[in-house]
Amino acid sequence: MVEPMASATVPIPARDSFGLRLRYACSWLLFFLGYRFFGLRRGTIRQNLRRSFPGKGDAERERIRVDFVARQAEILAELDYARVMGAGELRARVQLVDRAGVLAAPVKLVLIGGHQCNFEWMLLRISLELGSGLIAMYKPMGSAWVERYFLSIRSKFGARMLPSKAIRHEIGVIRDARALGLVADQVPRTSPERHWTTFLHQDTAFFKGPERMARLLRAPIVYVSMRRHARGML
Repeated sequence: MVEPMASATVPIPARDSFGLRLRYACSWLLFFLGYRFFGLRRGTIRQNLRRSFPGKGDAERERIRVDFVARQAEILAELDYARVMGAGELRARVQLVDRAGVLAAPVKLVLIGGHQCNFEWMLLRISLELGSGLIAMYKPMGSAWVERYFLSIRSKFGARMLPSKAIRHEIGVIRDARALGLVADQVPRTSPERHWTTFLHQDTAFFKGPERMARLLRAPIVYVSMRRHARGML
């Protein structure tokens, strides 16, 4: 398993940390105004927590809600900071633990992750190892400006981004890649094939795409997880 996780032993230069601290402050203000003042998604989050954790009391669900909103603000700050973060600082902030040595092995891989922790930094950190050999699938954004913003960050260290709808047309490119990366844990609204199971006390549909791609490429699936050690250190 490839597990990007924390390392508290590598110091981060103070001059490189100021920009991140500033972004943390700005993103916290944005989330405070949006969530507390305007109430954006407040009802949705509370409803989801009630359905997902029916056995927990109101106070415990409230603590989870506050932590969730705080983490979302941190991820927003860290995402934007990636625009100016260099490879050296990224290596210091995100330690890559490859217990099985799969990234060094000369085999094709299907890397599977989830929208958990800072998945944007996870993509960037792995792309430092694989460069253009990594093809990452993504769902196109509704806004052209937002699309350019995310693509410029995600491809910063060489990863090639491929829209999910272009799989059939680019299958040759995928076959030639060193690894295919997917974060496919969202609701498969347009996919005709889905796997249903119970997740967090609810009937939940999952994509079958990762399994199909692994069979097509004859490649092993490697699950990639991430842990947050401290703010800005994973």
